[in-house]
Amino acid sequence: MRSAAVRWRLTMWYGAVLAAVLTGFGSVTFLVMRHQLVERTDAGLSEELSDVASEVRRAKDREGMLAWLDRRFGQHEGFDFQITSEAGECVFSNARLGEQRLPIPQLERGNNAPHYEEFSLPDGVRYRTVTHPVEGPDGVLIVQVARSLAEFNHELTELLAAFLIAGPAALALTIGGGYFLARRALAPVDRMTVEASTIDARAFHKRLEVVKRDDELGRLAGTLNHMLDRLEKSFDEMQRFTADASHELRTPITVIRTEAEVALAKPVSESEKQELLGNILEECQRLTWITDQLLTLCREDSGITENPREPVNLAELVGGVAETMRPLADAKGQRLAAAVNGSIVVQGDAVRLRHVVYNLVDNAIKYTPHRGTVKVSITTQDHNVRLVVEDTGIGIPPEHLPHVFERFYRVDKARSRSEGGAGLGLSIVQSIVFAHGGSIELASRPDQGTTFTVTFPTATAAAASVCASNGSGSRGSR
Repeated sequence: MRSAAVRWRLTMWYGAVLAAVLTGFGSVTFLVMRHQLVERTDAGLSEELSDVASEVRRAKDREGMLAWLDRRFGQHEGFDFQITSEAGECVFSNARLGEQRLPIPQLERGNNAPHYEEFSLPDGVRYRTVTHPVEGPDGVLIVQVARSLAEFNHELTELLAAFLIAGPAALALTIGGGYFLARRALAPVDRMTVEASTIDARAFHKRLEVVKRDDELGRLAGTLNHMLDRLEKSFDEMQRFTADASHELRTPITVIRTEAEVALAKPVSESEKQELLGNILEECQRLTWITDQLLTLCREDSGITENPREPVNLAELVGGVAETMRPLADAKGQRLAAAVNGSIVVQGDAVRLRHVVYNLVDNAIKYTPHRGTVKVSITTQDHNVRLVVEDTGIGIPPEHLPHVFERFYRVDKARSRSEGGAGLGLSIVQSIVFAHGGSIELASRPDQGTTFTVTFPTATAAAASVCASNGSGSRGSR
C-alpha cells in the first residue's frame, strides 16, 4: 500500500537521522572522554616528574641520589621511572621495569618543556611517558616517568561497549516508536483513501471526513472536498448540457423524419413536395446552426480556439455592426442609436469580438417591441473599455437573471422556436469575453428593458497583464 510505504519511508528517515545523531554524539563523547583521560594521566606524570626532578637536583653525589631514589621510587605503585645519562647509560630504574628499558625520544636542544609520548614495550603493554632533562650531581640526566595505559584503555573499552550496546538498542526502540507514531499520524490518510474510493458518479454527494480543520491533514481533506464540490457541479452541468443538447438536436431531427415519412407515405403534388423539402431544408439549417454553436462552445471551453492578440479598434467594430443591424431595426420600426465616436483600441480577436457585439445587438432588437429603442455605446474608464447595449424591450424577470448565461436556458416569455434561439448565444458571448480578460454584467426589469455591460482592458492594460483563462463555469443564452 502507498500509505505503508510512506510510513516506512518516514520511519527510515527518522531512524537514519537518529542514527547519525547518536553516532555523532557517541563519537564526540568518546573523544572528549579520551582527551580527559589523557589529561588526567599527563597530570599524574607531571606530578611524579616534578618529584623525581626535585630529588635529582637536590642530590650532592650519585650514590646518595640513587639511595634516595631507590627508597622513594623503587617500589612505586602505578608509575615506572628511568633515569639515564646523555650517553644512554641507565642510571636508575624501578624494580617493576626490570631489564626492560624505556625508549628515549629525541629532545630538541634548548627546549626545556617536558616531552609526552605513547609507546608499547615488547611485552605488549602500552605506556605513556614524560621525558625531561634535569641537571644532576655529575651532569645532565634524562628523567623519564611512565604509566601503563591498561586502565586507561579499559575505561575507554567499557565506554565504547556501552555505546555499542545502548546505541543500537535505543535506535531500535526509537524506530519502533517512530513507526507507531507515523502509523497513527497517517491513519487519517488511510481513512480518506477508503472514503475516496467509494465516491463515484453514483455517489458524488459523499465527502471526506474532516476531523481537525486546522492541521495539515484537515486542510488536505477540506481541499479535496472543495475539489469534489467543483467536480460534482461540473458533472451535473455536463449531464444537464448533454440532456439539453440531445433535446435541441432531437427536435429538428424529428421534424425531418416526420416530413420524410409524409412524403413517402402517399403521392404528393409538386407544390406539396416543394413545401416538404422546404421544411426539411429549414430544419437542416437549424440543425447545422445548433451544431456550429455547440462546436464553438467546445472550442472555447477547451481553449483550442485560436486567440490572436492584435490591436482592434472596438469603436469602429461596434459602429460597423450597428450599421449592419440597422435595416433589421428599421424593419421592426425601432430606433437603433450608436454612440461610438473616436478610436478605442483593445487587444484581441476582431472576429470573435464582432460576434459578441453582433449577438448582443441582435438579442436587443429581437426582444424589443415596435417603436422601441436600442442604444449601443462605448466609453473608456480607468484603463478599461465599457461596451453597453441597452434596449427598451420586454425585459427579464428577476428569477431568471441568475440563469441567462447557462447553456440552453431560455426565459419562456422571451423565447419561441420561431425566433430560432437555442439558448447558446449568451454562453458563447460570455466565453469570448472571459477569453479576452473581460467581464459581462446584466441588468433588467420586466417590461422596461435590459442592459448588458461588457468591460475589456484597453490595449495598454492588456499588454501588461495576463488574460483570463478561456471560459469559466456554466454559460447559456438569453
